[in-house]
Amino acid sequence: NGVPLRSYLFPDAVAAFDAYAGINEAALAWMSALFGPYPFETYGYVTVNLPGVSMETQSLVLLSTQMIGRRTMVHEMAHMWFGDWVSLDSWGEMWRNEGFATYVQIMWENRDDPEGLELEMAGVAARVEENGNGYALSNPPPASLFGYETYFKGAMLAHALRQTVGDEAFFGGLRAYFARYGGGVASQAQFQAVMEEYAGISLTPFFAQWLP
Repeated sequence: NGVPLRSYLFPDAVAAFDAYAGINEAALAWMSALFGPYPFETYGYVTVNLPGVSMETQSLVLLSTQMIGRRTMVHEMAHMWFGDWVSLDSWGEMWRNEGFATYVQIMWENRDDPEGLELEMAGVAARVEENGNGYALSNPPPASLFGYETYFKGAMLAHALRQTVGDEAFFGGLRAYFARYGGGVASQAQFQAVMEEYAGISLTPFFAQWLP
C-alpha cells in the first residue's frame, strides 16, 4: 500500500511474526477503504520483554512475542485511526478507542461472512452479560477504565450504531470524523454530531440508551 513497514523483533519472535506478516498489507488496505487513508508515514512493531503486552503508539505497536497473532495485530492496527489519529478529549470515553478497535477486529474476522458477524456479536453480548461488572461505558471507575465493558460492550455499541444508521451512514460518518478531527482530539458530542450528519436523524436517544 506504499506504507513502509519497519519492525524491531527479538530473534525468537521472527518466525511468529512472519507467519502473520501478510495480514499487514491486507488489513491496512481494508481499513483504509473503510476509514480513510492510513494517517501516518510508516507502520510496524516492536517486541518487548513484558508478558501479555500489546499496546499501540502512533505508527508503532509494542507487543510481547506470545501476543503476536491475527486478532491482536488487527486490533492494534485499528487504533491507528481510533485513538492515535483522533484522540479522546476525556479518559471517560475510552470505549470509543477500545470498543471500536474490538469491533474492527471482529469485522475483519467476519468480513466475508455477515451471518458469522452476527453470531460472534451475539456471543460478545452473552459474554458481557456473564463477565461484565455492570459499569456504564461512559466515565467508568478508573480501575475499570480498561475493563470488559470498555472493549466488548463498546464493540456492541459500535455494532448497534451500524445497525441503526446503516452501512453507508456508518462508514461515511466515520470517514468524515477522521477527516475532520484527524491529528487532534474529539469529544463524544463531536463524534455524535458527525454521525448524525450522515445518518440524517438524531442519535440522542440511541446514545442516551447506551451511555446513561
